[in-house]
Amino acid sequence: MDTHLIVILGLLTGGLINTLADDLPAARMPRLPRYPDGRRRPRRAWLGITAFALGLRTAPEPATGASTGDDCERRRLSWRHPLVEVASAALMALAFEIARDMRSLALEETLIWLALAALFVLIAVIDLERLRVLYTPTLACGLLAIIGAIAFPQSPPTIASMLVGAACAGFTFSLVCLGGRLFARAALRHQREPMTVFGRGDVTLMTLGGFIVGFPYVWVAMALAIILGGCGALVFLLAKSASGGYRRFSAMPYAPYILASTYLVMLLGDELNHLIAGL
Repeated sequence: MDTHLIVILGLLTGGLINTLADDLPAARMPRLPRYPDGRRRPRRAWLGITAFALGLRTAPEPATGASTGDDCERRRLSWRHPLVEVASAALMALAFEIARDMRSLALEETLIWLALAALFVLIAVIDLERLRVLYTPTLACGLLAIIGAIAFPQSPPTIASMLVGAACAGFTFSLVCLGGRLFARAALRHQREPMTVFGRGDVTLMTLGGFIVGFPYVWVAMALAIILGGCGALVFLLAKSASGGYRRFSAMPYAPYILASTYLVMLLGDELNHLIAGL
C-alpha cells in the first residue's frame, strides 16, 4: 500500500463523510449521495470533486414552474463537499506517512489511524454546520482506540494510560464547562441575549481525546486545544467584525480544535511534548 492509494481512499472516504454529515444529524439511514433538494446525484457526481469538475454541482432545473434564485441555491452543492474530500485525503495521507516512516506501525494499526482521521473529519463537519457533537461517531472513535490498545499492546498508549488520560481530560474540561455556565448566569443579569458556553459535547470530545492519546500526552492535547481554540476565536471575531456581523456571545464550534489537537498528538506526541515543554 502506498501514499497514492491512500489519497484515492481518502477522496472516496470524503464522499462518504459528506453523505453521513447530511444524514446522521437528521437521524435517518445513510442514503446514496443527493443534492440539497433531496434528489439523487448521478454517479459521476457522487464525489463533490467530480460534481464540480463536470459541471454537475447543481441539480437539473425542475420540469415545471419557474426557477428562482433561492430554488437554484437549494439545488446546488456547497463547497463543503470537495473541501471535505480533499481534507480527508490529506489527513489520511499524512497519518499514513507518519505511521509508516516515523512510527513503523503495522498495517492493521495504521488502518485504525486512518479510520480515526476520517471520523475526526466527520465529527468536525457536523459541529461546524450544526453546532452539535454526535455521540455515534464519537463512540466509534473510542471503540477503535480500545481495539488498537488490545490488539497492539506494545504500542502506546496502554489501557491504563488511556483511562487516566480520559479522566484528566474529562475532569479538567468539566471544570471549564462549569465555569462557563456560571459566567453565563452572571452575564444574563446584565444582558438579555442568552450566552453560548462550552458544551457537554465538547467535554465528551475532549475526554475522548484524552482516551485516545493517553497519559501524559493528554496535557499536551488539552494545551494545544486551548491554543488552537483561542487562535480560532480571534480569527472568528476579526472576520465577523470586518463583515459587520459580529454579535456578542456568538456560538463558535469548538470540536474542530479538540479534534485537531487530538489528531496531532496522536501522530506527533513526543515531538509536540518536547516543543511545548521548551516554550
